[in-house]
Amino acid sequence: MRTLTELQLRIIKEEFPDINLDGDTDVERYFELRSIGRHSDALSLYSSRITKKYPDDVQRALLMRYYRQRDPRYTLLHQDNLVSLAERMVGRIHSIITFMTKDIDSVNLKDAYSVIKLAEGLLSVISNDRWQALSFAERYARYATLLSFKSREMANTAELLRLYVTETLESVEELKKEREEKIRLQRKKKLLEGSSRKTFDLSAIHFSNQEIARILIPEQITRVEDTVIAYCLKYWNLVFDGAFEKSVFLYSKKFHTRHSDIFQAIKNGISHGWKDEEILNAVLANVVSGYYYSISGDRYLQHTWARYKGSLGMPQATPQPEPSLPIAEKPQRKRTHKKVPLKKSPQTKALPRISIPAPKKQPHKAVAQTAPFSPNSITDIIKKMTGKTYTVYKDLFFQDIRPSIRAVLANAAGKKEGLFSTSKQNQAEELVYGYLFDHYSDPYQNWTNSEERKRIEIIGYPLSSIEPIIERWIKDTR
Repeated sequence: MRTLTELQLRIIKEEFPDINLDGDTDVERYFELRSIGRHSDALSLYSSRITKKYPDDVQRALLMRYYRQRDPRYTLLHQDNLVSLAERMVGRIHSIITFMTKDIDSVNLKDAYSVIKLAEGLLSVISNDRWQALSFAERYARYATLLSFKSREMANTAELLRLYVTETLESVEELKKEREEKIRLQRKKKLLEGSSRKTFDLSAIHFSNQEIARILIPEQITRVEDTVIAYCLKYWNLVFDGAFEKSVFLYSKKFHTRHSDIFQAIKNGISHGWKDEEILNAVLANVVSGYYYSISGDRYLQHTWARYKGSLGMPQATPQPEPSLPIAEKPQRKRTHKKVPLKKSPQTKALPRISIPAPKKQPHKAVAQTAPFSPNSITDIIKKMTGKTYTVYKDLFFQDIRPSIRAVLANAAGKKEGLFSTSKQNQAEELVYGYLFDHYSDPYQNWTNSEERKRIEIIGYPLSSIEPIIERWIKDTR
């Protein structure tokens, strides 16, 4: 039977203050919850704590059976597992200390930009809460001293974060003061320039009834989806009419409405060759405020637009082709909404729900001028796999992606590995995570030819595609 060293015991006590060396209170609690019928709580405890402490499926099952049968071998196996847990924790601590200290000796404390880059990089990886991140760094500085492993470098890293978080690092404070002074002077300059210019008087602008009718939609249209369609039908063929665009802009400024924003959403979508559903979603985001999405509403919007679009001809002007750049998509919103008030024309009738014979469709000029291109960003892959037309929030994706990365990497290596079980798996996981983060919205990402794929293959994790990771994430989150 293996026994814990004094050093291993101190580290386990630090990570698990309530641990019992004679038995596992979590295992006892698990069977207690099951005995009183609280199966969901028992399952939650099993998944969140027990499997992390005992990642080996066979050893964990054996430990649970010994406890249930009151087998005296339970205590021996429990102590042996504690030693394994301590060894894994020491390996994990070594990896984290190595990562946190890799740049500390090369940073110049007098160079504010280098300090900010290193400090913000560490804080973004550790925690959004800066004080919690500082506590984390100080704890690992203690571990480094206990293990006699990079103790000087880790102490310097913790000290750097402490000075940065408490805003007592001289070079950073001087840079902040310079920036604040620069901003103050720029604001002062704008105020002086603004006072010397003539003020534009919106009250002097008057719109005729015909101009108002061109801008507004019928006031009888109340459904959100019908409002979106009505604006698209009204503005679609006028997006390259400069005089009309100016009229919409001035009307929105004078009466504080969103008509100009809606117009620009349609124009931007047509100019860049967006799909119709993307243009509709962009208009929807300006028609409502709040979290707005429902399957039935989205289906109605798509089908109704498909019927009415046939009544539109070609846009009256063709924009000059622009450089192809990645366009940031607007996240869709859930249908708990507040409709943005938009003035509508009382002189026109409501949008009728009738089938309009669709003329033979012609290719859009703006699209025809753009070379064929299939976006391949991480968010595009997510949308394709889930069948959803809206973008998953980046924060939500990266909050739960690490377990999926670990599982796929373990399969790629052809063996089961526990949480942070080896430094190689940690390295491979960080490379994949960093690649997904950097290329989340990059339509040109190419995992096959990436440096990250080559590096993880060298260390024993062949992964020809990142799609299995996303598939696993979709399965786990569902």
